[in-house]
Amino acid sequence: MSDEIETPEVDIDENEPVFFKVKALTLVASAARIISWVVLAGFVAIIAGNLYNLNELSQGAKLAELLKAASPRLWMVTNLVTPFLIGATCFITLQGVCNIIDALLEVDFNTREAK
Repeated sequence: MSDEIETPEVDIDENEPVFFKVKALTLVASAARIISWVVLAGFVAIIAGNLYNLNELSQGAKLAELLKAASPRLWMVTNLVTPFLIGATCFITLQGVCNIIDALLEVDFNTREAK
């Protein structure tokens, strides 16, 4: 046995950025874009289910009559407004991350020196 240390050969592509892989970031951006739409669809389904539940619980009462009492107003805020705000925040955040990644990749592509 010899005491020599073998160093693996690393293929370095001169056109690739040093600190990140373009394909990996593109995959992350695409996955986040898809997940954001799935999250939005999920929260819309939750809100639609809660609206259906409100219709069943109201037992034919008009919406104006329901809004007079404190309990239905609290139920509406808890089951309609809160999921809407959470879903919209998640959707906007994920879409923003996708757009930022795409913009950074575009800036890197445009500033790279042509050889």
